[in-house]
Amino acid sequence: MMIRRAILLMTLGAAGLGVVLAWPRPPAMSAEPMALPSAAVVKAARSDLAQTITLSAELKPFFEADIHAKVAGYLQAINYDIGDRVKKGDVIAKLDIVELKDDINRTKAAFEQASLDYHRLLDVVKAKPGLVAQAEVDKAHAEYDIAKANLDHAQTLYDYTTITAPFDGVITQRFADPGAMIQASISSSTQSMPLVHLADTATLRLRFPVPEASVPMVHVGTPCAVVVGATGLKINAQVTREADRVDSATRTMMTEVDIPNPEGRIVPGMYAAATLTLQQKKNVLALPVQAVSQDEQPTVLVVDSSGTISERPVQVGIATPDRVEITSGLKEGDEVIFGSRAAFAVGMKVSPKLVSEQSANRAAEKS
Repeated sequence: MMIRRAILLMTLGAAGLGVVLAWPRPPAMSAEPMALPSAAVVKAARSDLAQTITLSAELKPFFEADIHAKVAGYLQAINYDIGDRVKKGDVIAKLDIVELKDDINRTKAAFEQASLDYHRLLDVVKAKPGLVAQAEVDKAHAEYDIAKANLDHAQTLYDYTTITAPFDGVITQRFADPGAMIQASISSSTQSMPLVHLADTATLRLRFPVPEASVPMVHVGTPCAVVVGATGLKINAQVTREADRVDSATRTMMTEVDIPNPEGRIVPGMYAAATLTLQQKKNVLALPVQAVSQDEQPTVLVVDSSGTISERPVQVGIATPDRVEITSGLKEGDEVIFGSRAAFAVGMKVSPKLVSEQSANRAAEKS
């Protein structure tokens, strides 16, 4: 009996030892420290910044006008057609008005008679003073002046039958053909048919509305980079004139830039993109826009020399599409978290990885 109990105890002891030996052991503690999370950072650096605004604009002729007749008559001849270029003073059209020719002949005859009568009296007065009353001489002089005025008036009306170009330009529209009855446009140009439409395209007006917020920074001489979409032509110009008034309906100010077009490569009516340089600053402290919060009080996450993150408020100046000026809160060379802040917190330790300026600019273009 004693022998059986001893055997049983030995068996149970061996089983217990096997369980203890088979139980998994806790892993050994590593002697190496845990790796810190990496963080993309950029350095506050100095650069030249320019704040710009790009606006859609339309190209207009420098001068343009519907050319009307000042007197009514039949169109005898029209010398130019669409696309023809004319110089100031060139005869565009000629009207046939027989009545005006008759008026010239009648008033000319009356003037010649009045002139003859007046000068005869003057000869008599010189030869025999006192023979002719001064009242008769004065009356003859007045009739002479009236006849001359009537002749000048008739000649002026007849001159209106010749329609000339008021400025250099190109005929962009033609509205009448020979034989057409042309109405006088003295009272209203909307009730009379124009002969042609004339446009000066040697210099074009680039017209665009500037938003109210940008008006204080737009003046005569403000740099303007122009890209004509249809031709791809790029032109560096300046603001030539601005209305100096904000339209109450659109809250914009009309602005113009003169665009030289001596070769006629640009056609009026084309659209262009006008980029105005509102502000320029050189050698200012700046950061990529992705490194600065967009809150009412902008802040940045600064990584110090030990890799610890701290949040710091900053004051910002002008902003470009990819960079923003830092006027206070940072010094040159400070490293700042670049991009999303979601994975970082104040007091957290990170391993900073410097992002190149080219990479930062590419990221700004994509965002």
